[in-house]
Amino acid sequence: MSGFQLSATAETGACRAGGELSFANAVQAHAELQHLITVGGKVSIDCGALERIDSAGLAVLLDIVALARAQGTELRYVNLPAGVLRLARLGGVESLLPV
Repeated sequence: MSGFQLSATAETGACRAGGELSFANAVQAHAELQHLITVGGKVSIDCGALERIDSAGLAVLLDIVALARAQGTELRYVNLPAGVLRLARLGGVESLLPV
């Protein structure tokens, strides 16, 4: 498994997250995602290349949603892996993920 990677296209607000989003790199991933949403406007994050997301990774995604809303950024997650959606459903937070 690889670490968390985030690539962004500033002009379109489209981003791609890949690698692993887990307890091991949650702080780094949170900082990168937080920087991304400070631009404002609309941001779409394609999560299809994420190989693994654990509960800490889900917590990062949820916190970024809250921060984006507070800053007036319209955030959308695209292609979230089925396992993440199952974990969110089990935790009762699926409705908080903008997919």
